[in-house]
Amino acid sequence: MRRRLAVHVAVWVLGAGLVRIAVVPAEVCPAIDTAGVRHSVDEAAVWLIRGLAPEGTYLYGYDRGIDEVNLGYNFARHSGVLMSLYQVHSATGSPEALEAADAGVAFAMGGLIEHDDWTAWSPGGDVPVGANALLVAGLTIRREATGDESFDGVIRRIGRFLVSQQQPDGSIFAYWRPSTGEAVPTFGPFATGEASWALAKLGAAFPGEGFGEAAAATLDYLASVERSRIEGRIARLPDHWAAYTVSDLPSELLTEDRFAYARDLAGFFGVRLRFESQRRGDGINLAVRWFPGPPAGVGTAGEGLGALWRLSLREPRLADLTAAMEERLVCTAGFMAKRQVSAEDAGAAPRPSLQQGAWFYRGYTQMDDQQHVIATMVAALEVLERRSG
Repeated sequence: MRRRLAVHVAVWVLGAGLVRIAVVPAEVCPAIDTAGVRHSVDEAAVWLIRGLAPEGTYLYGYDRGIDEVNLGYNFARHSGVLMSLYQVHSATGSPEALEAADAGVAFAMGGLIEHDDWTAWSPGGDVPVGANALLVAGLTIRREATGDESFDGVIRRIGRFLVSQQQPDGSIFAYWRPSTGEAVPTFGPFATGEASWALAKLGAAFPGEGFGEAAAATLDYLASVERSRIEGRIARLPDHWAAYTVSDLPSELLTEDRFAYARDLAGFFGVRLRFESQRRGDGINLAVRWFPGPPAGVGTAGEGLGALWRLSLREPRLADLTAAMEERLVCTAGFMAKRQVSAEDAGAAPRPSLQQGAWFYRGYTQMDDQQHVIATMVAALEVLERRSG
């Protein structure tokens, strides 16, 4: 009898161990404090700043395996980087981040076009909604942080460009074609969400001008099942830009349906980050969880959760999620700080300045890897600062 019991106990213990190792690996949440998060933010921002070229563009990407710089470029990511640097300045007061972001804005201001009652940045070819939307979002963050209203005229006019691209169902076409003077009836994976957030930021900065209502209409489109059908997706996209949008909408526009969508997004981002915390990238863990995820992907989940956490602080209808979101953001900051290339790690590299402060995925990094993780780390910094009083 005892032998049979021992066999059963051994089977249960072995089974539990296999479940823990192969099915539900333990989370890894390295301890981190305010100083550690701030150091990580500073290092990542300096990586972006070191990549600033004289004309106001940023280093796009670097492959450390072959020691090769990616000479390509993406203008939505350009705007995302300057937006990220403004977030750093807002959170830490860094004058270097402000200066580098302003240089990126100056580059964009050199390519403005005028049409009807709007203005847009036209880097060449079809005019991209995403690049213009994140430019507006960045400049509104700058306005909030510095009190400087010198860009108010241009961001209002770019806001009218975004509204002109909006369709009756709330969707937003991703491009406008100068040769025809018309919107191009196509969608980008994130352009609609980027535009909705920019419009929400404009609605907060300039109430009564219709921007907030336009943002709310697009948010409803983002939340709808029709979006997936219209844009040819299998499942609804968990859009981090939508999380920013709902976080920045005026309270009077936060309907119960929009709160329900915010809860759905918080659930997705939380699960995504919990899964990521279980990734170590070696041994059996590699087989069941694969490599640690691309930094940009991890960062989008983190910044989306950070936006919803901020919303929960001012809206009682989400207050029950606050503590769980804080725990997840601090955990994410801990494991992402561990994954960041330190000065010591970069020291033996052929070009240490292209590695120090960056997050890599299987040997490669690019500007948006830093952009999105910085936003996550800034949210975690706010959590830790709030806890410390």
